Amino acid sequence: MKVKKIILLLFLFKSLCFSQKIETITLQLDWLHQYQFAGYYIAKEKGYYKQNGLDVKIKEFNNNIDLIEDTLKEPGHYAIGKSSLIIEKLNKKPITLLLAIYQNSPMVLLTKKNSGINSIEELANKKIMLTEDAKEMANIISMIRSQGIKSKTINFIPHSFKLDDLIDGTTDAMACYLSNEPYLLTKKKIKYNIFNPADYGFDFYGGILFTSENEIKNNLTRVKNFYDATLKGWNYAFKNIEETAKIIYEKYNTQNKTLDSLIYEGNILKKLAKYEEGLLGNIDTETINEIKRLYLLLELSKNTKLNTDTFIFDKNKILFNNYEKNFLKNNSFTLEINDSNMPFSFTQNNKFKGLEVDLWKTLAQKLNTSFNIIEEPKDKNILKHIQTNDIKFKFVYQNKQDLNTSIPLNKIKVGIATINDKNFISDLIVLKNKRIAVIKDKLLYEKLKKEYPEINFLYLEEINEGFKLLKSNEIFAVIDNILMLSHSIIKNNYNNIKIAGTLPYDLEIRLKILDKNVEAIGILNKIISKITNEEKRNILNKYQLIVYKEVKDYSWFYKYVIPLLIMIIFSIYIITKMRKEIKKRKIAENTLLDYANKDSLTKILNRRKIEKILSNLIKDARLNNSTFSIIFIDIDNFKSINDTLGHLIGDKILVDVSKIITSHIRKDDLFGRWGGEEFIIILPNTSSFDAKKSALHLKEHIEKTNFEINRKVTASFGITEFIEGDNKKDIVLRADKAMYHVKKNGKNNIKIL
Repeated sequence: MKVKKIILLLFLFKSLCFSQKIETITLQLDWLHQYQFAGYYIAKEKGYYKQNGLDVKIKEFNNNIDLIEDTLKEPGHYAIGKSSLIIEKLNKKPITLLLAIYQNSPMVLLTKKNSGINSIEELANKKIMLTEDAKEMANIISMIRSQGIKSKTINFIPHSFKLDDLIDGTTDAMACYLSNEPYLLTKKKIKYNIFNPADYGFDFYGGILFTSENEIKNNLTRVKNFYDATLKGWNYAFKNIEETAKIIYEKYNTQNKTLDSLIYEGNILKKLAKYEEGLLGNIDTETINEIKRLYLLLELSKNTKLNTDTFIFDKNKILFNNYEKNFLKNNSFTLEINDSNMPFSFTQNNKFKGLEVDLWKTLAQKLNTSFNIIEEPKDKNILKHIQTNDIKFKFVYQNKQDLNTSIPLNKIKVGIATINDKNFISDLIVLKNKRIAVIKDKLLYEKLKKEYPEINFLYLEEINEGFKLLKSNEIFAVIDNILMLSHSIIKNNYNNIKIAGTLPYDLEIRLKILDKNVEAIGILNKIISKITNEEKRNILNKYQLIVYKEVKDYSWFYKYVIPLLIMIIFSIYIITKMRKEIKKRKIAENTLLDYANKDSLTKILNRRKIEKILSNLIKDARLNNSTFSIIFIDIDNFKSINDTLGHLIGDKILVDVSKIITSHIRKDDLFGRWGGEEFIIILPNTSSFDAKKSALHLKEHIEKTNFEINRKVTASFGITEFIEGDNKKDIVLRADKAMYHVKKNGKNNIKIL
């Protein structure tokens, strides 16, 4: 019996020794328990947090909590916020965004049908319940202002969070969640209107998980563990909505919601998360910058600088495994440079300088260590038999990666240089039959020969040889990277040569390993991926040279002019300031209007704007006895493209087709996205017969375009002309019917009805 007890004690001791350390963290919600936070509950209930060594305390919101300050004050604190977190970051709060669960914010504006408020314009001089953070979030206000309503004409009142206040008329409109209040109003059989900012082009994030910069800096592994387990929880929650709703109903139901309401909420939120599109948790830099731009237009912050590299969490933060750590400990990284290769590498005051040196030092800083730099030996055999732990690299400039080269550290634009008397060049297509030298880039040389067969390209190894041919008029232009062109022109004092433009090509800067330790490339790539865009820009800008011509001394002139200038500046100061303010407001109003009228993906007109245009054209046609036609377009087999290639490729096809159509319609034609893969073109003062000519032209362009997806993209076209007595619904339905006739009969064709 004693032996058994000893064995049991030893087993327990061993289990305790090898058990994973559990870390306690706090997650502060920005509202009460509901499906809105389902992924966090699931990660806790299914043990995903525990598997990652975490004990997560989930706290409901209360009015005494300051989400930002609460998160910043202690390590291990995380919280949920809205897009207004961008304002906090602009105001220097050290926070970092981890995940955006909802790609479209659930927040909308509701009115009752019988209130007589059926459009945004009718909200003028009405009462709207809005929370303070919703005001800062600005999507509701942006939507209102985009329809020409001044904020001062609206009576914003504090939010009571009581739906009865909307029902009994205490407020005319109420900011609500799309996943909650519409369900309750439907249950009460009360008809309502939804004004959704996303429908007006104001796509703000919702349900943003964030933490402090210090948490990222000091507890990176914990952050990553929480990030991974949370995403796993949300994936389960959206795959198993009914089961998840039941868990919330039984364990997290402080609001006494019904099971049906939780299931309804789950289905709505799944769509807003764009789960099926594979965008769960996505935070896009471009979207963050667009939201920031709106906040600045609305004057919600005066600070314009936002470093997205520190604001958005990079899930691929450097986390070396034990093998990689030992590798770095036992080896040194050394860069070989050419000390006379300005601006890339050179010596100045016995110090190595240049773009390559700066990039190499930036990599060393990321590791908080120092890397070696040596001059490339004239005789390669000198170092061949010296045994060291140095792993040697050199920079190469090529647009391809192999086992011996790293991912790109930076990119340099390709430019074109000509004699001074030549025009600016934006497209090589204008240089038909010209002789042009391409310097030291075989891949670019071959690509240009293929893309522009009517241009005579010449490959050269040395840029000086190219400039020599250019000066003697034996060639028309020289193509090389913009840095080499500008430095060569200045260094050799080529006063009669200029950079005539940049081309839509980049030269990628990579590191090449000179030893057999290929595993070092993998380690190096991890470090390279941590160089921020701002750091890349700063290094590149440092070596962009500007040529200044000699200026004679005109100081005597300024001595007399300056007093006069001061008087002029003083006299126009107030007027200029007022004009700037007016212009600033007009820009803000026009930008908001643009958001409301444009499709967020394709940037063409959205359905709402197209419907308004149709209504106006119908009125005009009736008054002036004129006509117009519409073309209804649908991309063929688009579902198959989405299902097999993914929604990102599908979105790219929509954008590309939009660009093709935009560039091949008349100036007076109006083009917009009707929905999904459907588009409409309105052709004023055009018969259906002439509209067919336009459709044929567009059909051929789409069919001939290479979309680089290994399959042909085509479209079906339905055309109709305005008939006396038509309303908006009639004409659209007729064009839609014509298009579907084409769909059923082989696709990629045109039908007039």
